[in-house]
Amino acid sequence: MRQFRLAAAIVVPGLLAACGGGNPPPAQPSTQASAPTTTQVATPATADAIKPLFGDWGLDPAHCGDQVLKISAKRFEGPGSGCDITGFTDNGDGTLTAAMSCTANGQTSKERISMRPIFGPTGEGIDLVYLDRKNLASEVLRCDATK
Repeated sequence: MRQFRLAAAIVVPGLLAACGGGNPPPAQPSTQASAPTTTQVATPATADAIKPLFGDWGLDPAHCGDQVLKISAKRFEGPGSGCDITGFTDNGDGTLTAAMSCTANGQTSKERISMRPIFGPTGEGIDLVYLDRKNLASEVLRCDATK
């Protein structure tokens, strides 16, 4: 069952990417006057900021097997799907967004995924939010490197 959930968490977004339509709808112009705000500005992420994202990840680190998500500086790969990472943005709120170019079943799409490194009693992990897929969310944990 755990392998199925991981496959769904990794493969489904990859398959959805192949369906196209990865571009969000254009923003609607605001009709209200906006007051000045103090919001964080997204900037390119540093190598040190993205380093905790690199490695092999799964829903259950004790049973990663072939159902693993691999993240590196240039690739985001799951079983049966993969994307080239074209850049990381530091959102200034503890999340990083990867801009990706994905290819599956001969179709290419642009995707964005928000990643928040997490640390908890079960180990290191990443909260993933597929921004171009209705904010589909998943959590993965670092696979045990000794297995």
